[in-house]
Amino acid sequence: MKNIFKTLIFVIALVAFNACDSELEQLPNDSLSPDSFYTNVSDFETATRGVYSAFLGGTYYGGSLLSRPDIMTDNVILAPSGRRSNQNFYEWRHAPNLAWGMLTSPYIATNRANLILDNLDNLSAGPEKNNFEGEARAARALALFDMCKVYSQIPTQSSGASASLGIPVIVELDPNIRKLRPAVSESYDFIISELEAAKGLINADNGSGRLNRNAVNGLLSRAYLYNGQYSEAISAANAVAASIASISQFPGIWTDSNNSGVLFKVDQDRVLDGIGIGIEWSQSVGGDIIPEYVMSFELSNLYQSNDVRKNAYSQVLPDQEGNLYNAITKMFGETGQNNGAVDAKVIRAAEVYLNKAEAHAMLNQDAQALAALDMVRMNRYTGFTSGGETGAALLDAIKLERRLELFAEGHRLFDVKRWGEGIVRSATDGEFSDGTGTPPAFTTLPAGSHLFELPIPQAEINVFPEFQQNPGY
Repeated sequence: MKNIFKTLIFVIALVAFNACDSELEQLPNDSLSPDSFYTNVSDFETATRGVYSAFLGGTYYGGSLLSRPDIMTDNVILAPSGRRSNQNFYEWRHAPNLAWGMLTSPYIATNRANLILDNLDNLSAGPEKNNFEGEARAARALALFDMCKVYSQIPTQSSGASASLGIPVIVELDPNIRKLRPAVSESYDFIISELEAAKGLINADNGSGRLNRNAVNGLLSRAYLYNGQYSEAISAANAVAASIASISQFPGIWTDSNNSGVLFKVDQDRVLDGIGIGIEWSQSVGGDIIPEYVMSFELSNLYQSNDVRKNAYSQVLPDQEGNLYNAITKMFGETGQNNGAVDAKVIRAAEVYLNKAEAHAMLNQDAQALAALDMVRMNRYTGFTSGGETGAALLDAIKLERRLELFAEGHRLFDVKRWGEGIVRSATDGEFSDGTGTPPAFTTLPAGSHLFELPIPQAEINVFPEFQQNPGY
């Protein structure tokens, strides 16, 4: 933990400076005193944008959080001809010395949010001050939620999950702070309380790339679902005033042509930022692909021919040797681009409806669950007719739709984990589009395995030996 917080002292804010008349009056170009900042709305606007920039870290929404939760499951298969990136996670060989080092970026976002909250009294009371507070509190709640998903158990996955090791809640500004891990229940209590507070403060609309009231309520529906509070998940979902993207609008979401149904995404500029989220899956050279991971043959066959997602998420493409793959094109790039540099979608209206459907199903409210599920399906399948599912078949249909809808958005590992299920890959299907090729060597991760909780990186334990490692490592 000390590694993380030593970094934070250098990231007070992202600020552009005007030249001073006297060089003696200038501050260093990469830092400034809080006493000279956080004095007006413009400063808080700049600081708030600095919070969002932290979400685009390479181990966070700038890459790994959108790929590894699928790489570690049955959604994709390794293409042996690629670079074999992330192979230790694909094969469940992760360990403290081969760890997912995601803690830094979320805690940088947290620290920047905490600096905003600590200096809020420099602003006059009113809607602007409330909105800055709402954004900061929602951002640090999301950061903690994401870390909990990766490194901790999810409350619904086992009877003892809530009492197991959570992730520290940091509201202090001390960059050298050391906190032991609390119970999962304490971490989730903070996440939910912050989001509940934020929804009454934040604006209904803050523009693209920023949290707003719909996004906060959407995240609440996710947090309550993960926490097993199904009635509250439904209420939060019902508070989201946004529609699911239609069949005609849906493909454009993934080329950043529109934001239909997107409640919150982390914006990037293709030229200035150029963060290649999509290169986690493949690269493209001269119209051919160099695949890293491709959609599994089993998952590809689950998409029906009248499902708009089938071609929006993948295409059969050749490599330079003419081998055909179910290439993942969901994050291929903006219109006309194939560099993987697209905005990171964090939460969409379709997920909120699926959260609501699952929560109703868990309360045995089949009619309401089916109605929420069908709102997603009628916007994905041409000529859709409801299956009228009930009971176990309905819950299975909801789980299937989550897998189809949220592919390559950082959900599959956490869904399987919170359902208390295991992962089973085909032992015969290979990486090519017809199912031939090299089958995976690692096919089964049993339910309850300690490997569902990623290890705390050994570098963090080395500087804070008392910080608790996850059991089994």
